Amino acid sequence: MNSMRIGLAFVLLTVEPTLGDDNLLGLPKPNDPKKPGALVLHGGGRVTNDVFDRFVELAGGRNARIVFVPSAGYRVGDFDSEEDLIEALEYRYSGWVSLRASGQVGDFRFLYTDDPEDADSPAFVKAIDQSTGVWFSGGDQLRLNYRFVGPHPTQTRFQVALHRVLARGGVVGGTSAGTAALPEIMTLWSEREHETAPANAVAAHGLGLMTGAIVEQHFETRGGRFERFLGLFRDSQRLDHLCGRRGMGRQMIGLAVEEPAALIVRGNHLEVLGSGSAHIFLKSAGGQSVAWHELGPRESAILKKTEAAPTHLLREEAGLGR
Repeated sequence: MNSMRIGLAFVLLTVEPTLGDDNLLGLPKPNDPKKPGALVLHGGGRVTNDVFDRFVELAGGRNARIVFVPSAGYRVGDFDSEEDLIEALEYRYSGWVSLRASGQVGDFRFLYTDDPEDADSPAFVKAIDQSTGVWFSGGDQLRLNYRFVGPHPTQTRFQVALHRVLARGGVVGGTSAGTAALPEIMTLWSEREHETAPANAVAAHGLGLMTGAIVEQHFETRGGRFERFLGLFRDSQRLDHLCGRRGMGRQMIGLAVEEPAALIVRGNHLEVLGSGSAHIFLKSAGGQSVAWHELGPRESAILKKTEAAPTHLLREEAGLGR
C-alpha cells in the first residue's frame, strides 16, 4: 500500500464490518438499492480486455444497449461529410463496433454533435434514455463541457438522461478526457507562471455524475499532475465555490487513476482493473491532513464513514470485490 500523510495529523486506516448507507461519492440514487449503477473511470492509454469486458458485462452483456460518445476527440465539422466521420469512427473504434456485428451486445451506436442545443433535444437524448451503457472517448474534456453541460447548477436533458442510466442500474464510463468529464467538478490542465512555479489545477463543471469526489486521469504519467491534483483537493474553499455547497470541500474524496487502469465505482465500492493502480485521497475531519491509499490491479475496497469520523477505506480480501 502506498500511504502518504500530508500535514501534521495522522489519518488511520480502520476496518469496519459494514458498508452503511452514506452516498459518500455523490452518485445518483439507484431505483433499486440492490442494483446500483456503475461508473468506469479509465485513466487513459490502452483499454485492456478486462476493462472492456467488464463494461460490457455491467451494461447487460448480450442484452446491452451501448452508446459511444466520441465528441471529446472528434468534431463533425472537421469532416467533409457525416459518412466520412462514421468511417473514421468505425475504423478507430472497430473493437466497439464489432460488439454488435458479433452479437455480443443487443445494440451499439455512436452519438455525436457539435451543437450545444442538441443536449436539450429530446430526439438527441432518446438514445441515452434507451441505453444501458454509455462510454465517452478521450480527447479534450472542454469539448464535452461545451456540448453537453448546462450552466451550473442547472443540467441539460443530456445530463439528466445520464443520471437515469445509473439510477436504473446501468453503467457510464470513459477514458482520459471522458473520465475527467464525468464528475461535477472537472479537472483540466496545469498552468505555470514560469518553469519553477508550482502547477495549479484549472477546473470547470463536468457532467455531474459524481458530486462527492474529484477525479484525475493519466496520474503519475504526465508532469505536474500530482501537484495540481493535490493542490485542488486540499483547497476546500475553492471546491465549495465550484460545487456551490458550503462545507462540501472538506468532505470531498480524491480519485486518481493511472494509465492503463480503470476504477470501477458502484456505490461506495471501488475496484481496480487494468495494469495500473488507482489512488484514493481522504481528508481528515478538519481537512488539515490527507491520507493517500493505492489500490493495485484486481484490488477492491469500500469507503466507510463512521460517526464523528472522516471517511475510511476498508480493503477487501481478494476475490470478494464482485
